[in-house]
Amino acid sequence: MPQSPAFLSPSVRLAGLADVVLLLSLTGSWLGLLGRWHWILDLFSHFRWQYLLVCLLAVAWAFWKKRTLVKLAGLTTLMLNAWLLGQPNSGSKGTLDPDFKLRVVSLNVLTTNEDHDAVIDFINAADADLVFLMEVDDVWLSALKPLQNTHPYRWENSRQDNFGLALYSKVSLQEITLLEAELKSYVPSMQVLVKHAGREFRLLGTHPLPPISQFYATSRDLQLAAVGDWVSAIEEPILVIGDLNATPWSHAMRNLTRSSGLRLAANAWQPTWRVPSPLAIPIDHALTTKSLVITERQIGPDVGSDHRPQIIDLGWAK
Repeated sequence: MPQSPAFLSPSVRLAGLADVVLLLSLTGSWLGLLGRWHWILDLFSHFRWQYLLVCLLAVAWAFWKKRTLVKLAGLTTLMLNAWLLGQPNSGSKGTLDPDFKLRVVSLNVLTTNEDHDAVIDFINAADADLVFLMEVDDVWLSALKPLQNTHPYRWENSRQDNFGLALYSKVSLQEITLLEAELKSYVPSMQVLVKHAGREFRLLGTHPLPPISQFYATSRDLQLAAVGDWVSAIEEPILVIGDLNATPWSHAMRNLTRSSGLRLAANAWQPTWRVPSPLAIPIDHALTTKSLVITERQIGPDVGSDHRPQIIDLGWAK
């Protein structure tokens, strides 16, 4: 008759170690819910896709080895991450105005990216009416000059750090304003009134600081909160677009959508940064209010940047 392994046998020790490692791996999913209390806890909120894979591994292990505790923890955490991943949505589209169709591209080009031709070729292939670019310096402005042939309206604010901005358009741009103090920010954002097909809306392009320290995280949170206040004070429909350095599940983004009525695109969970590495997360976003609707959002190809571009198709709900 086969004997059960002794308590201190290698097989028992390794199985117990695996249980502990899996249970510890599951805690990140729950720590991410506490982001309002500390910026480091908020960093745990970003990796929902990775947590989902860990949950599947934990559940498979638990069923194989008949580990009740790991099974319960794995299934509960799996449901949490599945629920959070399914949350972002753009709301009901309703009946759309057939005359209003507009395509917008948003891309963090990466200041050190030298593959300028790949970016230009992508923008031309995307056939966008509006193109909002981030991390634009003087070198990038020179490389982007061919866009002036296809997008005659432009606004440029290059910087030698990572926070230069540029907007290129096929449609007329009005009331272009640089926003900085208004958004309680150390880096610039821009807003513009766009008129198209008898409708008008405001586009806000923004790129907060990345949350890599307490100071930077606080700055990002204050800026996104100020974006919410700014949106609430504007009468026209609004498109907020850019590299927000926050995932849909972070404390700052949840506050932004709650306070302003902004709606994320339905597939806001799709990673846009460090794709396809294990650290891939969605931090580039498009959000709309009122009648402005995101009818489709696509993630573009690799163009040499650490970010993938967004291709946003806009409609107008009657």
